Amino acid sequence: MIPQSLEEKKTKILAHEEMMARRLARRIIDKPVPPLWMVLIPIFFVFHAWKIKQYSNGLKDFTTNYLALRRQAIEAAVVSEQAALDALIDSTTSIPADARPQYRNLLSLLISHYCSLLCVEGKDHAAMIQAHYRNKSNYLLFCAQLNKMENAFNQALLQKIEGDPQDIHHVVEKMKICLSDLRRDEAGEIFS
Repeated sequence: MIPQSLEEKKTKILAHEEMMARRLARRIIDKPVPPLWMVLIPIFFVFHAWKIKQYSNGLKDFTTNYLALRRQAIEAAVVSEQAALDALIDSTTSIPADARPQYRNLLSLLISHYCSLLCVEGKDHAAMIQAHYRNKSNYLLFCAQLNKMENAFNQALLQKIEGDPQDIHHVVEKMKICLSDLRRDEAGEIFS
């Protein structure tokens, strides 16, 4: 087997993270379904087409925002220095001060995870996970830790997000459940 470059591994990891973000977005954002009568009256179907466009843009925006933290973490993992983590924390002015400790913990965990994956050989993301974690139990322990840190970060941000608190809480809870399910399903696929 030809050793992979750091850039190739990084690309595979980011591709996997993007795929997971898209899966999550499709579970979080409800796709508009036209009522039967709307299909029968063309002028109303234009409205549905507009709603589908909004849905598509929502998926893209969600995916982009969800991946921002992961892109930062993978870049810091490539550099593999504590200074990179400190620089990321300091440069992120949009994170409220109350949420910075949770942000640091989450970022540290992701950087550690990505560093581990970058240090093993594997033809794809799943093979890198298998090479590092060795079994489903170890990987699920990491996933549980990641879920816990993401939830803590999201809870710290809840107070600072503008909008209807009930709607925001609903989305955060839905993300929590969907991410946990996606990661459990992924572990089953990788270690089947």
